[in-house]
Amino acid sequence: MDMYKFLNIPDSCFIGNTIYKKLFYENADLSTSDKSLFTDTINKVTWLYCLKAETINIPAYKDEMRDYLEIEVIEVLVHKDYKLKRIAEIIMRTIPYPMLLIFKLEDKRQFYVAHQRASQSDSSKNTIEEFIATDWLENDSALFAKLDIKQMRFTNFYALYSDIVDAISLYNLSAIMPMDENITGLEARELSAKIEDIEQEITSLRAKLKKETQFNRKMELNIEIKRLEQSKNKLTGGDKE
Repeated sequence: MDMYKFLNIPDSCFIGNTIYKKLFYENADLSTSDKSLFTDTINKVTWLYCLKAETINIPAYKDEMRDYLEIEVIEVLVHKDYKLKRIAEIIMRTIPYPMLLIFKLEDKRQFYVAHQRASQSDSSKNTIEEFIATDWLENDSALFAKLDIKQMRFTNFYALYSDIVDAISLYNLSAIMPMDENITGLEARELSAKIEDIEQEITSLRAKLKKETQFNRKMELNIEIKRLEQSKNKLTGGDKE
């Protein structure tokens, strides 16, 4: 598929089959609202690629927590940007393989990845770890060059998928701050999480500030917001002092 040449996935891995919504309705135990979400938001789901030992020279990976037999690349064509994280969660739970999930809206794309591990309470189910998602990307995004799998480790599917997750994590951080070239994917995720937590706290305090009527309390909120903004600036390098 020409649109995804930047992934550099061999033609032997190409599938190109439609995944019908019926699969999720019958296997995902969806609520009425989830079914409506799929119906109203998704136009088409396509299984683009399947990377497995038979299609690419990479061995499977298995330990006490993970069983990475293959990696899927799935595209979801959507009508609108609405509750995509929930859609991603449903798709990843229903198709329990590590995947690069690509949402496509007109000419823009958004990527979702997440490591998975076996559920301790039910071995037939998978637990999705931290979601890593990009913003909507234009066709000239710098991330695409970083997702060339030929530049990643072919040690096993866990190593390859970890490199995909790290590439997206590093790109996300680079979009909000100058980056040390030696920073790891894990460090990028931790720093991004800290920044996101601060931003959410600032948003919450600003909402309280709008409703507050007491002058003294307004001052306290403003001071706390300023402190959080300074903390964020120190993390992102925006503090020039």
